[in-house]
Amino acid sequence: MPRFTNEIPIAIEEEPIYTRETPWATYLLIGVNVVIYMITSASSFFMQSSEAWISRLGFIPLGLLSSPTYIYRIFTSMFTHANILHILFNMYFLYLFGRAVERSMGHIRYIIHYLISGIIASIVYTVFMFIISPSGLTIPSIGASGAISGVLGAYLMLYPGTRLAACMFFFIVPFCFEFSAALWILFWFMLQVLEGFYLAASSTVAFFAHAGGFVAGIAFLPILIDKHRLATLKELASARRLFGFIVFTPLYYLRRGLSLLTKAVLLVLISILLLGAVTSFAYIPKSFVTMTYNVHWIGDGGENAYLGIINWHRVLTAGDTIDSKVLLDILANSGLLFAPSRGGTVIHHLLLGPAHMLLQLGPHYSIGISYILLVENAYYTAKGVLERATISTQVMTPQGPGSLKAYIRLEGIYNGAALLGFMSLVSLATILGSMIVIAYKDEELVITPE
Repeated sequence: MPRFTNEIPIAIEEEPIYTRETPWATYLLIGVNVVIYMITSASSFFMQSSEAWISRLGFIPLGLLSSPTYIYRIFTSMFTHANILHILFNMYFLYLFGRAVERSMGHIRYIIHYLISGIIASIVYTVFMFIISPSGLTIPSIGASGAISGVLGAYLMLYPGTRLAACMFFFIVPFCFEFSAALWILFWFMLQVLEGFYLAASSTVAFFAHAGGFVAGIAFLPILIDKHRLATLKELASARRLFGFIVFTPLYYLRRGLSLLTKAVLLVLISILLLGAVTSFAYIPKSFVTMTYNVHWIGDGGENAYLGIINWHRVLTAGDTIDSKVLLDILANSGLLFAPSRGGTVIHHLLLGPAHMLLQLGPHYSIGISYILLVENAYYTAKGVLERATISTQVMTPQGPGSLKAYIRLEGIYNGAALLGFMSLVSLATILGSMIVIAYKDEELVITPE
């Protein structure tokens, strides 16, 4: 254990062992991510995860709004990656920044911080996509980026004065240079916020998950940080050595936190997020409900599929399998999942088509399809919600023809407004918390000042 003398300037007589300890939690997280990626990408020789695995493990916000038990997908999505470049860059940044943060927090606290950042990232993503691009609520979100963004936020608060080295090749000549860690992280965060508002509706990148994880990493850092480790590391980082064995600490150096420029830029960017969170909370409709259907394929097993209705006007669908999503999207596109004019009635035979639609199958692509739809014995509730039916379709896609035949049954109707309102409050509290930490707690947290 380190011992501090009572004299001024302060002398540190021993270096604490945890400044040299192995960051096994970071290595463990990297290992778990790599193993899961190998399982989900084995069918493509480890180049990319299959769509079936992404549908099974990815976080679909509409699914959570359909049933709170869906929350487990937040955790499975944190360890699922789309392709080899996705996991390579994520694990590189986790290795690069995670080790220092782990040594500052301790193993267990660091893992808790990592998981909380990932959870908040999914919550913020859901809230912001609801107001910017509701159709995005049906697309699986995967990757450790949200949790790793929390690590970046913690690193910025702890080590803003460090410098990063990078090398680039000019033809065959390597060109290496250093740059400020604080400036790089600030630039990265600015891209997540701005591109989130401008590109979230059209991009496959979950910018708001990154931004949400980042502010969570800052907001929860003072709560989870090991105060004893922090005090010791601050002393060691700011110390000056005399004759190789006496360590002096200038007192003025201990009071420095983030620079005024870093603080100002961070607070402006997070204020933009705060405005979006306030807007989302005010925008939540009281009549927002979600339904869960069971889709039983004729001659095959059963699969759960999720459906959401916003304001009783716009229908969004999300399936656990591609076939479920195709079927539900076709029904929604044909106006058969929610039809107030058919409330309390039964359709014994209805043939629709041929018709056309654009179908978003996953996080990476969409296709145009043509279809013919046959509905048999469709029962509607008094409010016009499809209760059960036997459905057959003939589908033509760019990949070729196909057919779907299934029995669907309404499992339950849920009030999604209450849960979404709670998620908006969590987002608001986290964003405000990060602003308070940046404005008033930086001097307590910064180990290596700018």
